[in-house]
Amino acid sequence: MVSSAGWSWCNRVAGSKNHKAVFLDRDGVINSDRGYVSQWSQFEFLPGVVTAMAQLQALGYRLIIVTNQSGIGRGYYTEGEFAALSTQLIDFLADHNIALTAIYHCPHHPTEALGGYKRDCDCRKPRPGMIIRGINDWQLEPEVCALVGDRLSDIEAGQGAGIGHLFRVDKTAEHDGVTAVTGLPEVVEYLTAINDAQIVKEH
Repeated sequence: MVSSAGWSWCNRVAGSKNHKAVFLDRDGVINSDRGYVSQWSQFEFLPGVVTAMAQLQALGYRLIIVTNQSGIGRGYYTEGEFAALSTQLIDFLADHNIALTAIYHCPHHPTEALGGYKRDCDCRKPRPGMIIRGINDWQLEPEVCALVGDRLSDIEAGQGAGIGHLFRVDKTAEHDGVTAVTGLPEVVEYLTAINDAQIVKEH
């Protein structure tokens, strides 16, 4: 599906009953951040991530990727190359019974991008545009959603969208309203405890 932000992907057959999601930054959360990852051969999953994504799905969370990709705007790689890598990621996860709900990306940069990509947009994190779009597209309840990022800009985007549970993959970065974690497997532990407490409360 093509939008004003370029290539994006939504799983239109995804069920409509889940009103909570985990919004995931990509580089530094799902895969090693090697700087402008644009090829499947450069894509290296971080330890325990695939299992953690399956566990989050089992807890009833949609999985939505929200990623700044200014490498497109800078001319380092193309929308087509980003789409090809994303398709390989979608297929790999599907082979492990993990169904992404959507991938949203921002190819812009306010000062360093080329041509029409050079813009002060509302989708580039720390602005919350991509997350708000996901909330609206999937009729989510932001207060029960989570966001996992490795940078302050991710956290600020989550705060701007009213996301209820914020996690930063950086053990030195815990502050009010944000839980510092070593990676996605630790997020599963926190969200499992939250879900268990909710079940007890309802009964």
